Amino acid sequence: MFKKQNKQLSFLELYEHVKNVALNNPHTLLGFFSNFIDLNQFIPTSFFKTYYKYFGRQRDFSLQSMLCAFFVQKILKLPTLTQLRAILLNSYELRTFCNFNKIPSISTFSRFRKIFCLDIEKLFYNIANYAHNIALRINPDLASTIIFDTTALEPKVKENNPKFIQAQLKKTKSQNPDLQSHLVYSLTYSNLPQTASASPYITRMFANGHFCYGYKFSILTNGFGIPLVISPAFTFLQADTSDPNCAKAISDSKALIPALISLNKNFQNSFSTFIADSALDSYAIYSTLINNFKFSKAIIPINPRGSKSNLTSSTSDPNISISSEGVPFCNKLNKPFIREGFCNGKNRSPRIKWRCPCSQIKDGKRFCNCPHPCTSSKSGRMFYTYPDSDLRNFPGIDRNSKEFEQLYKSRVTIEQTIFQLKFFLGYDTLFSYDHTSLFSDLLLSAICMLLIFILSYFILTSHKNITYKKLQKLKKLIA
Repeated sequence: MFKKQNKQLSFLELYEHVKNVALNNPHTLLGFFSNFIDLNQFIPTSFFKTYYKYFGRQRDFSLQSMLCAFFVQKILKLPTLTQLRAILLNSYELRTFCNFNKIPSISTFSRFRKIFCLDIEKLFYNIANYAHNIALRINPDLASTIIFDTTALEPKVKENNPKFIQAQLKKTKSQNPDLQSHLVYSLTYSNLPQTASASPYITRMFANGHFCYGYKFSILTNGFGIPLVISPAFTFLQADTSDPNCAKAISDSKALIPALISLNKNFQNSFSTFIADSALDSYAIYSTLINNFKFSKAIIPINPRGSKSNLTSSTSDPNISISSEGVPFCNKLNKPFIREGFCNGKNRSPRIKWRCPCSQIKDGKRFCNCPHPCTSSKSGRMFYTYPDSDLRNFPGIDRNSKEFEQLYKSRVTIEQTIFQLKFFLGYDTLFSYDHTSLFSDLLLSAICMLLIFILSYFILTSHKNITYKKLQKLKKLIA
């Protein structure tokens, strides 16, 4: 991975390496966790009380042992509890790691996820707070950035079988032989049942790039990609529309607010930058983000669906109009105005100053050589826009700037996080229909990711000037 074996590793390089090891060679990390991570410091007192109240004094398994067992399941990507129990039965090392004298039954593991779901969520937020404080010490800019996305987990129900969709398409075509092909698909989508027959929480949606029935979750991460909020969104039914993209956008916007409320409730730090895809491009969302949740920048690309038209809007000056991106446009020359910057006068709202496209500066003086001047001023026409009055076009940052482009590129971080969450979950073989157990499973996968982040920090702080070569030796010593 590293060309120079003796190069000192930064935290981000070390974290990327540890993540790759967790994905490709996870068993080598268990020794690190035994030496660097104390799970007891993260478990809420209420979790201990609830657990021991349920099992009483005659309990065979400690809370720490049960949590370690689920950590083993996630780090080894074991999709079923049957596989987890089989590996624990046949591995003395893993039983020692979990501190098991005897192995819990499959039903014990299954009940644990369902009964203690709320406590697992509290544990998740405890560890997320600890990891986020580490992120603030390392890079405050990345830590104060919030990235939002939704994802769906698709259980094996009959509605997700390709034969089910094909049968519906065939039926629609036979009933409407004169319909065009794209209208056939649209009509079929609108006629599909909103929920699966197996569970009312498994809803119809357009997610992961295709039609499916699944459990939907909203996820918030910081700039490092560590999950800070995981919120169930399967209580929000898809909008009754024949356009799947529109339905997804409406559902995403409904899922955003509960996730942000959870963020404010569980994290005391202020966040400055919000990043999401164009599904959230609406005037109401920008106002909510900037005015209610106090984000200073909202990095959301313009979605044509949210614009009434691609035409420019008029202003009080008939010679000037505003483009769909919020840039003043000269109607005489058919050219955009040139941005000068922000003006912050005393007792005045922040303004953005724009100058005529023909205005130039020469020898320290401004002059305008416009062939059709609309003002008697030698410096040319100046125009001001007010960001506060149009947060969609002025979301705290210039949409046409390189900073906006670079910040939006970092949205790929949450895509990587979602992939890793599903990878730890054993996403390809998702058999559970119970929404509570599935939510607990996703939280445990996120806890696994957070512990990997914390582990990377502990390795870096306990071994100064660590290099890739030293890390390899350390792995051999601990193993």
